[in-house]
Amino acid sequence: MKTTVEIPDELFREAKATAARNGSKLKDLVADGLRLVLGKARPEGRQLRFPLIPGKPGAARLTAAKVDEVEAAEAREEDSRHARSGRR
Repeated sequence: MKTTVEIPDELFREAKATAARNGSKLKDLVADGLRLVLGKARPEGRQLRFPLIPGKPGAARLTAAKVDEVEAAEAREEDSRHARSGRR
């Protein structure tokens, strides 16, 4: 069904650019957004292209070194929390 919808210019530009980056059409992006809001499943045979939110290449790679880095940061934060609570 065709319809006319008024949306802010900036939102339109961002949506159009997102659709282009995902290799889809604006109408598909709008339909997918409505499905999300309405809690409807995607039609069979259609797949999402990832990333849904563009990021830096390689930013999502979780290596053993990064896991160690995160664990060390968590340990430092926990030690700091204990130290602060002991002073009061």
